[in-house]
Amino acid sequence: MPKGKSQTTAQVVEGQVVVTAGGVQVDSKMATLLVGFKDLVGERMGYFLGRRLTQQDMTKETEAERKAVAEVRKEITGDNLKTIISKADVKTYESALAKIKEAREALNKVAKPYREKISPLAKAQRYLDNVAIPDALKELGTPVQPRFSLSSWIEKAIETAKKTKKKE
Repeated sequence: MPKGKSQTTAQVVEGQVVVTAGGVQVDSKMATLLVGFKDLVGERMGYFLGRRLTQQDMTKETEAERKAVAEVRKEITGDNLKTIISKADVKTYESALAKIKEAREALNKVAKPYREKISPLAKAQRYLDNVAIPDALKELGTPVQPRFSLSSWIEKAIETAKKTKKKE
């Protein structure tokens, strides 16, 4: 049998269809739970992708405002801060703080519609991650347990991804 392929069989046992795939027997109740879990994970990934794309749009749209905040912040950080402190120049410092406040308000004004779209997606994603998916796994007989080391397949996948990225 080719690698990665498993033989699937179906039989009727006491009025129920039992499917055997890869050595695992799945009755109709388990199949229903698995389809529900698939839909749950699909919904979670949809929220994740929607959130990420909206954040990318927000980043593009707020580029000028973010640069303005960074420029004003430079006036009162690093060596500039030392100069302000050594000269005891409180007026310059307070002036820069006022500029930062204005720049952040402008940034928040532009980002607000994007954050309003992102917030419910983030809440839904957290709910699925913290409640719905663990509950579904428990229903399927696989409760979530902490893991402190990577499985061999994920180590290989990460290594392959690193090699692919280096080639690019």
